[in-house]
Amino acid sequence: HRKELNVLTSYRLNDFKKKAGATHVDMSANIRRAAFTLAEVLITLGIIGVVAAMTIPTLIADYQEKQTVTKLTKAYATLNNAYQMAKVENGELASWGFTGNSSFEVEEDDDETHITYTNSADDNAKLLWDKLSPHLKIIKRIDSDLNNASGGKPNYVRKTLSGKELADPGIISEIILADGTSFISGWISNYKCTSQTQCGDIGIDINGLDNPPNTYGKDIFFFRILGKGIFPIGGAGEKELTRTFETSCDRNDGDSANGYGCSAWVIYNKNMDYLHCDDLSWTGKHKCDE
Repeated sequence: HRKELNVLTSYRLNDFKKKAGATHVDMSANIRRAAFTLAEVLITLGIIGVVAAMTIPTLIADYQEKQTVTKLTKAYATLNNAYQMAKVENGELASWGFTGNSSFEVEEDDDETHITYTNSADDNAKLLWDKLSPHLKIIKRIDSDLNNASGGKPNYVRKTLSGKELADPGIISEIILADGTSFISGWISNYKCTSQTQCGDIGIDINGLDNPPNTYGKDIFFFRILGKGIFPIGGAGEKELTRTFETSCDRNDGDSANGYGCSAWVIYNKNMDYLHCDDLSWTGKHKCDE
């Protein structure tokens, strides 16, 4: 081995000996053989840039969707736990003291949906938060009459899953949690609600009403209030209800409530693949790549 090492060392040293008549060690030939040309470097960088441009947006979108699933799951657990604790303190929902059924009128034209609420809707929403608030870490609460333009109402432009803008907030009151999540009360109806009868709905905006995209099925999700608990809208067994996954979680549908039915899909399937393919169903594909 020592003989082989000496031969190898002698061979490598010959690369760095001065040539006849030279005043320095000539390594330029060796360097040229090992280096890339400027054209080769630029082509490589161009290929890397193209690949990055194609893959990075997808990676970012995947990450954001996973974050949405995580935030919504946590917010839903927080809301439902607060509801169950409020029931322990105050009894079943029917005994909380709601003054009567909420009522509202809806007028739609080509561009906007206008909602007018009665006072009982305001009173019921405020009462709901009065019962839930002691069990939530709240940094701000807004109670307002949506029919009073000067009442400090939560005012924001929201969108359906298909991108239709809805100018009216469609909410009665809002509470903002320490982590930036907003809980919004949409309506409270049938104050004698039972374990199967819906009493109203609550929306969760995972990043607050002041932050985009304010879109149903993307950062705003809706939940049904029942006597036995709070449940995401659009579940597998809700064929008899109007807002199902099939009818209200379609990115191509122009209905003003499109996106209402996405919540259960996100909670139970842990993905938002309905944003990317149109053939998902509770009885079939639960992911685009299945």
